[in-house]
Amino acid sequence: MSIFILYYRVISDSPTRCPVNTGNRTNRCRNLLASALLALLLTACATPGPPPAPLQWPPSPAEAQVTWNQEIRDYRDAGIRKGFWRRLADFVVGESDLRLGRPYGIFVDNRGRLFIADNANGIVHFMDSQSMKYLLIGTGEPPLFKSPIAITGDDNENIYITDSAGAMVYRYDVKGNVLTTFTGSLERPTGIAFNRNNRLLYVTDTTAHQVVVLDLNGKERFRIGSHGAAPGQFNHPTDLFIDNAGTLYVTDPLNARIQLFSSAGVFQKAFGQPGDTGGEFVKPKGVAVDSGGNIYIADSLRDAVQVFDPAGRYRFAFGATGDGPGQFWMPSGVFIDRSDRIYVADTYNRRIQVFSHVRPTALQGKDR
Repeated sequence: MSIFILYYRVISDSPTRCPVNTGNRTNRCRNLLASALLALLLTACATPGPPPAPLQWPPSPAEAQVTWNQEIRDYRDAGIRKGFWRRLADFVVGESDLRLGRPYGIFVDNRGRLFIADNANGIVHFMDSQSMKYLLIGTGEPPLFKSPIAITGDDNENIYITDSAGAMVYRYDVKGNVLTTFTGSLERPTGIAFNRNNRLLYVTDTTAHQVVVLDLNGKERFRIGSHGAAPGQFNHPTDLFIDNAGTLYVTDPLNARIQLFSSAGVFQKAFGQPGDTGGEFVKPKGVAVDSGGNIYIADSLRDAVQVFDPAGRYRFAFGATGDGPGQFWMPSGVFIDRSDRIYVADTYNRRIQVFSHVRPTALQGKDR
């Protein structure tokens, strides 16, 4: 209301208060002021436009299945803030460069704590936004890890980390902040996943062309697969995922396919073939499954994540080459948490990108 009154007083000023015989300068001044106030009035009364539409896939006007949330380049992007004394120490001695170097494996536990295997820096980043805790696992001189690749966790606050170049699997006790050797019996361990149904660990031994199954004491129980291209065989397998039913998903990149097995290692099915169109693979890496059974595979050399239905039929892809939101440069690891947030290691862009799986409208509100 005050803007209306002020504008009225300016444009209706009497000749005695703004005499015309003072020349054009007074009139110009009065006109400029009136114009400025009118612009301010129009701005104040304007209806704000709609917020920008979120990035979604498939693109609008199709119903969104995946939306973009955020990127994580360091602990601050994960919502962690340092306390006063830590900030003071950083001010005095300088803050270390704690940005991600070359992220690959991702794991989020049931408490929402984020673990990232950083292949370039030879460490694992531990980010807990609830307690504002940020730790680096595996630091030292020389660094403990040679090439950390994948991470999983059991139901006893233990995290397991594969070190492919070091031919080791490590166990990290989160409560005690203690890192120990778990097993060194594999040639080149890469992918790793924990099966909560039988409480066994499944580890990809890439150069042996097998998946090795271990108990929680590190004792080998059995092996899955052999070298080849037939069903149940592998050609340098890498990443793993185990769904709630205990089904094992194995990335078989040089055979350009994903293979599925029972918990006992019995082959169930495979999908994928070489190619650069939807449903075909150039170099598949990370694999994960959402609450609806949809399968997500990072196709590294395509700079995209492809999505398949539970039967292995291609649905759509998201991502393109670049460094903007929703773009990738050789993505690798994929992880989906209990809230259907999709974490993708955008490896050469030095970040984790976080997306959300959107349930179809027809299924929203129903039990999963």
